[in-house]
Amino acid sequence: MSFEKLEAAIIAEAEAEAAKIVESARAETETLLARSREEGERAFEESARLAEAAAARETARQVGLARHEGRLAVLLAKNRVIDGVFRIAVERMISLSDAEYLDLMAVWLKKLPAEVGGSLRVNPRDEKRFTKAFLDGVNAGRPESGRFTGVETDSRITGGFVVTGDVYTVDSTIDNMMRELRESLAGELARELFGS
Repeated sequence: MSFEKLEAAIIAEAEAEAAKIVESARAETETLLARSREEGERAFEESARLAEAAAARETARQVGLARHEGRLAVLLAKNRVIDGVFRIAVERMISLSDAEYLDLMAVWLKKLPAEVGGSLRVNPRDEKRFTKAFLDGVNAGRPESGRFTGVETDSRITGGFVVTGDVYTVDSTIDNMMRELRESLAGELARELFGS
């Protein structure tokens, strides 16, 4: 065999071997690419699933927060309505005629324990209503220690009175009575007004 034929055979064999290597590398590259695509798709699907779950949690949190804020807003609105009802009641009590107002004050004074007596503090406009004759009528039948002795003015009082004795103070102001009434009737009033 001549040298040229030998060289051609070696080159042909080298080319065939190179072609096999290239084909093997190409096949391996295709396999790696396919595996990489599958892993990428799985990673993408997992990321999408995690993002979807996170979005669902965030949506649920936002909806819960919105519901809470909505309930709070409704509660505040209901409380404003109830406060308005009591504000109107206070205004009506204050604007009663002298006779009606004094009848109410006499009832409140007579409900006090027999030993509760002393000076009455009232709103300045009520000073003229709580006359000596009125106090004498309320004091009738009360023991000496439970008599109401006089009237002083206190501009902080909207209506009603505060009894100041030697060792005690009894707050029977309209504001205090309405506050206590509101606390005791809040649930019942809410059911009546709002059906809840």
